[in-house]
Amino acid sequence: MSTSVINPKQFLQVTRIIYFALIAGQLFFLAAVLFITGGKFIFKINLSDPLLLCCILLTCVSPLSGYLIAKMMFKQIDQNDQLMNKLTKYQSGQIIRLATCEGIGLLAIVSLLLTDNSLFFVFLLIIFALFWQYYPSPEFIGRDLNLTETEINSFVG
Repeated sequence: MSTSVINPKQFLQVTRIIYFALIAGQLFFLAAVLFITGGKFIFKINLSDPLLLCCILLTCVSPLSGYLIAKMMFKQIDQNDQLMNKLTKYQSGQIIRLATCEGIGLLAIVSLLLTDNSLFFVFLLIIFALFWQYYPSPEFIGRDLNLTETEINSFVG
């Protein structure tokens, strides 16, 4: 992204496009899986299933690690830097945070395809709840980057 041609409003639009593209990719993949399987699933809790154990472990670890990595990246941003420089660094952290969530969603969808176990929908719900929480609004970005009110208002103006 070239910082010389883009303004904060365009930055917000690009960030939201990335956000919705990650969600849409998972939803389209889920729709394909539902079409292939015919939507015939069973619900069973089998703790000896390696895919279930992997989803449980990764759902506990991956989003938390993505969140912590993004927060570390945000803390390294110089508060005296220009707004667009802050935002381009922010976007990298946001993509990492969302990608760690997306990975779990894709694993849950693949596990659903392989096992026909509807329990994997629970992991999708958790991931989509996290995605909803990470929606890139001006206030959310401002809180993450500790922006001034003037900088936050530049997203809409």
